Amino acid sequence: MEIILRMKSLLFTTLFAFLFLSSCSLERKITGTWNITEYSENGVDGSSSSAVNAGKIEFNKNGTGANDLEYKIFGNGQKDKRSFTYYVGDDYITIKPAQNGDSIATKSWIIIESKRSKQLWKSTDGEGNVQTIVLKKAD
Repeated sequence: MEIILRMKSLLFTTLFAFLFLSSCSLERKITGTWNITEYSENGVDGSSSSAVNAGKIEFNKNGTGANDLEYKIFGNGQKDKRSFTYYVGDDYITIKPAQNGDSIATKSWIIIESKRSKQLWKSTDGEGNVQTIVLKKAD
């Protein structure tokens, strides 16, 4: 009986440590400055548009960050420079602007690929359009 209790305790401790370390690992991978090498939108109506080298986004260790974006999507030029706070979950990141306004980054993104030097995220808007963003770690 005592052995079973020890095994359960060890299993619980191992599982907790794994979950804690995996979320910390994802946050460590995101911390730093990233170049937005590609941003694309695919509409439910079949339309699509993309922008390359759309700017930079920086994630600080304390859950804050800033972006400096300049891109053209569907023929419309956009500039966006602002600070934000962020939260990293198991397979997503939520970015909330410090000021009011609309930005491609002010929402939750599903993290499709997370490597030390590359990130691939996807999101949708309320109408079913899909946005994809590719980030590469800045040197």
